[in-house]
Amino acid sequence: MNKIKTKVSREANFVYHMLSVSKCGYDNEYGREYSKKHSINDLNLLKENEKLITVSGGEHCGELYSLFVSIPASLDSDAIEYYRLLSNLFKTGDMEKNIDMYNYLYSLFLSGNSNQIIETVKNTYNSYNHLKSSIILMSDVMINNYEIYCSEIWEKSKQELLPYSDNVQAIFDNDDISEKLEVITGESLKNNFIASFCNSIDGGAEAIDISESQDVFGIGRDYEWAKKFIFHEYSIYLLKQALLDTTAFTDIKYWNYTESLAEFYLSMICGETGSFKNQRYIIDFYKAEYEKNRNITASELYKKAIEKYCK
Repeated sequence: MNKIKTKVSREANFVYHMLSVSKCGYDNEYGREYSKKHSINDLNLLKENEKLITVSGGEHCGELYSLFVSIPASLDSDAIEYYRLLSNLFKTGDMEKNIDMYNYLYSLFLSGNSNQIIETVKNTYNSYNHLKSSIILMSDVMINNYEIYCSEIWEKSKQELLPYSDNVQAIFDNDDISEKLEVITGESLKNNFIASFCNSIDGGAEAIDISESQDVFGIGRDYEWAKKFIFHEYSIYLLKQALLDTTAFTDIKYWNYTESLAEFYLSMICGETGSFKNQRYIIDFYKAEYEKNRNITASELYKKAIEKYCK
């Protein structure tokens, strides 16, 4: 059964739209076209905080990326409510009155008691309080511009996104590659892997995990390349489980070895892609070790590479 599902989310598209029009991590024709819809002061404010709210694969992850970008982009409910709660929390510093923030965000706390929720809100407030001013100002920018996006931009974007999403979904529905990879790695995701599409992120970071089961992708590649690109990220999610006993995903310096392992598994099922040329020697190493022992696990392959190249 195919576990790779595609999605078109207004909330994800709104969040990345705002990054694009303010040239935060993205500088493309989309951003230049739609920046005219927004206040230059609002866009400049986001730009001033660019380092905090952007990522660059294997190099940088902004301190506020999760709180300000990933969480609201992953929501199925109105992102404006999230930013209102976030702004209010840091304006007031009142933990108990802001319980709703985490009731709203994390369904796992809905069955918890109020003390657990207050503690979670308190930890968030304390962790990011040194950036309070930026959080409040940027949240208010997102609130001010949400209706503009919903009323003037979203419908047009949706008409562009939906056919692309549907066509990519059809590819995965007619292919059993997700099942093949689970057999090879010995791992299986509890939930579906969600590929959420945005039309504003050409030329910048994508394949970004915004939740435990969801990544954001652009729509600037043909369907066959989209299939391989998404499948590569699906491989990464399986490796998060397979490599729990290793240094993978704990330090950015090991990024090349994890990405190369995902690419090796992709090549076994879909053929060579020609990607990750600078890491070709690592992929070739994985291939040689696998040829020696077809029963070798992902964890064993990874550890062998680290032993060879990082000691």
